[in-house]
Amino acid sequence: MRRFPVAAKTLRDYRAAFISIAFVLFAIALLDLLIYPSYKDSLEDFELPAGFEGFIGESPLSSPEGFIAAEFFAWIPLLLIVVAVIAGTGIIAGEEAAGTMDLLLAQPVSRRRLLLERFGGAALGLLAAALAGLPGFALGMLLVDFDLGFGRIIAATVNMVPVTLLFLAFSIWMSSALANRTQASIVSIGLVVAAYFLNLIGASADVLEWPRKLSPFYWADGSRVLVDGFDYARAGGLLAVAALFVLLALRSFEQRDIASSAGEWRLSSLLLRFVRRTREEAHTEPPAHPAEY
Repeated sequence: MRRFPVAAKTLRDYRAAFISIAFVLFAIALLDLLIYPSYKDSLEDFELPAGFEGFIGESPLSSPEGFIAAEFFAWIPLLLIVVAVIAGTGIIAGEEAAGTMDLLLAQPVSRRRLLLERFGGAALGLLAAALAGLPGFALGMLLVDFDLGFGRIIAATVNMVPVTLLFLAFSIWMSSALANRTQASIVSIGLVVAAYFLNLIGASADVLEWPRKLSPFYWADGSRVLVDGFDYARAGGLLAVAALFVLLALRSFEQRDIASSAGEWRLSSLLLRFVRRTREEAHTEPPAHPAEY
């Protein structure tokens, strides 16, 4: 990583988040496979409410595909996306609020290379975290009978990466375009929540059948991959949108005035300003007589 010092810095800055989420994925993958034999028979007659196709797909919950889709691939991408938003919003606005952006820009690297390396470092960390679930699945398959090809699990795991990179790129764009990290986080998390529930509710509401296709989660359906295999067209489309967001982030960062950008919003700083202003007004004595005005 000596040739890419900014990318290495990104990995160092967020290593705790990447390592933590990687451990969580490994543990949950192993635990899901270990508990599957205990729940398999009880799930045979279990009927899911209408509309849960957007959550676990159309496979029966008692099948290996349906169980692992519901217990892992339906919500684990959200954990990766949360980490992506944390890293993405901190790449520009976070560094600026911390007062370290000037130091980065003082290095012999262009703004374009700085942003691309930051994106690359975060993407590499998220990829490593996403793949951390595979050893857990492999170990679980050695300990219990789980009738699902490991290749399908690899495909579903890799399938989580494009949608994660899409939201990473979007949050970097917001970090470059908006005034501070708070605004970038609100918009990024708002988009994640809206897109997730649009896909979930759209599976049961006919009126949302077409709008549902606007959600990235619709195109990143892990349950479909577990049954039909990896869909290169869907993954490629998500990566293309991610690339578009990176280009928009580059443009916004090139035009961003670092010196005049707003600082991070903090309630404590507002309260401190209010207290200081109140004290100043209290120590200002009014004139003794109107004639002195």
